[in-house]
Amino acid sequence: MKTIDSDLSKKLWSAADSLRGNISSEQYMIVVIGLLFLKYMSDKYENALIQLKKDHPENYKYFANNKDILASKYNCSFIVPPKASWNYIAEYASSKEEIGSKIDQAFLLIEEQNVELKNLLDKNYNRQELDPIKLGQVITEFTDIDLEKYGEDVIGRTYEYFLGNFFKKQGQKGGEFYTPASIVQLLVELIEPNKGRIYDPACGTGGMFVQARRHMQTNNLKPNSLIVYGQEYQNKIWKLAKINLLLHNFNSLDINLGPKSADTFSDDLFKGEEFDFILANPPFNIKKWGYKKLIDDVRWKWGIPPQGNANYAWLSHILTKLNSKGHAGIVLANGSLSSQQKGELQIRKNLIKENKVDAIIALPDKLFYTTTIPACLWIFNNNKKHERVLMIHANELEGNMLSKRLRELTDSEINKVSSLYKKHKKGEVINETGFAKSVVATDIEENDYSFMPGRYIDIDFEENQIDKEKLKIDIQKTSEEIEKLLDEFNTLTPKIKKTIQEALKKNNDEKK
Repeated sequence: MKTIDSDLSKKLWSAADSLRGNISSEQYMIVVIGLLFLKYMSDKYENALIQLKKDHPENYKYFANNKDILASKYNCSFIVPPKASWNYIAEYASSKEEIGSKIDQAFLLIEEQNVELKNLLDKNYNRQELDPIKLGQVITEFTDIDLEKYGEDVIGRTYEYFLGNFFKKQGQKGGEFYTPASIVQLLVELIEPNKGRIYDPACGTGGMFVQARRHMQTNNLKPNSLIVYGQEYQNKIWKLAKINLLLHNFNSLDINLGPKSADTFSDDLFKGEEFDFILANPPFNIKKWGYKKLIDDVRWKWGIPPQGNANYAWLSHILTKLNSKGHAGIVLANGSLSSQQKGELQIRKNLIKENKVDAIIALPDKLFYTTTIPACLWIFNNNKKHERVLMIHANELEGNMLSKRLRELTDSEINKVSSLYKKHKKGEVINETGFAKSVVATDIEENDYSFMPGRYIDIDFEENQIDKEKLKIDIQKTSEEIEKLLDEFNTLTPKIKKTIQEALKKNNDEKK
């Protein structure tokens, strides 16, 4: 697993952090990422021109404006006009009167030459609250960096680093639209998307699609044979997703993110559509998801999800989107594996009855920027050749610790998990002590339809884990009971005091 170069990351973050002032962290995130895109586009186009001059010295100018040739031979699918180039903008870095307007103009020129970017780029760098001196300093910091020389996926790795650091400042909110790269890589290795249609109902910035395309390139498949469909709730992130996919050389005709940002539950932009592959990391444990208005929705074929948690609503939505041979991988909080909320147990029973669940993988903690809680992967397969479920207890994978609170899965760990799953798909019965085991419906029924892998792989260990889960529930109930008793005590205290005072007064009166 690649992480961004340390020196580069520090330089980029230093530049970003210098913008702090009158704008919020979310605003300067958009500002800096916009500049990052602009720099990356400019570098990529400039490097393509250099190669063009070598290959076609006499008529390179013609090729420089031919997107088909740029995309097919020079890995560049857009045109950057001279006055939108980074070198041109850098000349105005020290001009506080012009730098903002020059950046806005650059984005306008790029949109004119690349209609697929129309209305996606933020053209508000000349606003009053954005300090032009600090903005110029960021331009200067970025100028000496050739982003493309750091490899094809530098935009993703840089993006990952930036978003991670912004999320630390924003709190949990940021995690709603970003999935760490190692989890995405694992999902892609498990699902193995190839020719067909791929969907993400909570697509964020499009990271699932980028990794799926990279997987196809690695396996010598035609990346443009994968058509992407995604939906995103937040408008700014929806725009960033489109830009991100275009920068990774997705054909604009193969990008289907809908005409707008929208809520997947209340406004499904792909109603009635089915897909070959689905990859998703929906936000965990959403309490308000429109339960009352959607209670009779046709998507709840396996049972009605509970009002206070959207986890099973996501699972049900995704399953209805899979075609007859479809394959899906979903990231959810570990609590979804053995939850007892009304409706969830019944849904698990029905999923097993219809042989929808192909594998459950429990992951270690500290994989996310915004939470240390462990997550899990639900794998669905509508083309199963047998009725076994593969349980993988990957909780103890050590990974590569990036900090005390953050780890990423290593390539070897990802390969270990995906190799076992591929054997399972082919029909092999898995039984790897302490790590993975094939189970059947009767095993799951005997364990009260718990999907916790450790319950089937290592009974003693899992009993421990189950006790912990039960303890958490007991503590919560006890806490609620204590709180209720305290409220009653606070209500009764004045009455008790009054009764005692009256009794004392009566006693004193009698003595007199």
